[in-house]
Amino acid sequence: MGMVDSFSQLIFNIYEAFTVALFVKDGENLKCLSSVTFANSFDKSRGIPIEGTLPGWVIKHNEPLIIPNFDKEEDTLGYYGTTEGIKSFMGYPMEGDGVIVVDSKRKWVFTDKEKKILGNFATVIHQEIEREKRYQEIDEKNEELYVERRMINLFNELNLSKVSINEIFKEALNLSGADFCFVGMERNGRMFVHEVYGISGDEYIMKECPPGNSIASIVMEGGRELLLPYNSGYLREKPLFFQGEAIKARQFFGFPLITGDVPLGAVGFVSLSDLRLKEQSIGILRDISTFLSLYYTFLWMKENLEKLKDFEPVTGSIQFPSFLGIVEKMIKKGDRFSLLSIKLSDLKVYNKRMGYEFTNSLLKKVFQIIRYCVGNNALIARKGGGHFFVLFRGSEMVEIKNVLKILNYTISKGISEDKALDGSATIESGMSSFPEDGKSLWELLDKAEEKIK
Repeated sequence: MGMVDSFSQLIFNIYEAFTVALFVKDGENLKCLSSVTFANSFDKSRGIPIEGTLPGWVIKHNEPLIIPNFDKEEDTLGYYGTTEGIKSFMGYPMEGDGVIVVDSKRKWVFTDKEKKILGNFATVIHQEIEREKRYQEIDEKNEELYVERRMINLFNELNLSKVSINEIFKEALNLSGADFCFVGMERNGRMFVHEVYGISGDEYIMKECPPGNSIASIVMEGGRELLLPYNSGYLREKPLFFQGEAIKARQFFGFPLITGDVPLGAVGFVSLSDLRLKEQSIGILRDISTFLSLYYTFLWMKENLEKLKDFEPVTGSIQFPSFLGIVEKMIKKGDRFSLLSIKLSDLKVYNKRMGYEFTNSLLKKVFQIIRYCVGNNALIARKGGGHFFVLFRGSEMVEIKNVLKILNYTISKGISEDKALDGSATIESGMSSFPEDGKSLWELLDKAEEKIK
């Protein structure tokens, strides 16, 4: 407000005033934009109530006011802390809910002529305020664009592995004024703390945020941002992550991480101190949450694509080369294990008679039966056609034989129910164990197949 201050000084000199001040409406009060005064009790930072004060009267009625022989209580001026001996007062409304006030310790110094001159000043000052507002908006917009460009560059460097995700969090903390930030990720419909930056987060990583009973989980479940004010009662009622945590959050900005229409997690910014989060950062934090959504979606896809490489597409069983690699590692380590060989005969005949779609469906059914019988701890691979291998770690021989009997019975019963096979499908099975039946990979595989009956 440099030029506005210059106008205040000019008015002060022209009228030989005791105080010149420019106030604008701020809710139910007036705040001072500019002032020149001899009074030590004038506090520029103090808000003046509109009700019951002369500056407030000028704004409410939108009319100039001259009191050439001031005989009122000085409390009606509102801007002095003690009695200053004011004898004359003049106020002029300014477009945009503002008022210029001029007072003096001499009587009869303000007339209609002075009022007219002050009106001209009010017009010019209003124009200058609007101009400075536009410049300020431009500066703020330029700063916002600069910050956005910097964040885009950071995310680009993150994508190229030139920086870590911590660089993103560091920049976000600077923008938000938060003490720390975190990322929570969804797993099977529930949210777990994935990243914490700004405080020691080891005790929180991979801990579950109870659904509906934590601030963090509410953001993900609702799929919309949650902006809690400083000392919000909500922060006192609910934990940030889970009951019994040491965190005492004072303010919170939370944004969902979304891919398509599906929430995949949340990012949150937390104040733990007397310092408040910066409300002007909400827009850029919202943009950062969008970039983080893309980043974590990419990581999820990359992780799952890597996993898909290890599984064959027809049944979802482990790719046979990957299976062989696991068996070789167990042999080198000397870990006990057993192999089951399960073979569905005449698969080529089914292909010719009923087509690949039917055969693939049959293979999926056999795989599901095997998985049901052997449980989730065993590894299943399809060598090719209808030939499956199952790996049991450290199982006893008697137990494996029982599993093999159950498999033969269950698979035979399952596929015999398919009328299209006309009861022609047969199952061949066998087993081998390490180290009893061999100490090399191919020896164990051959042994398992040799025992097929």
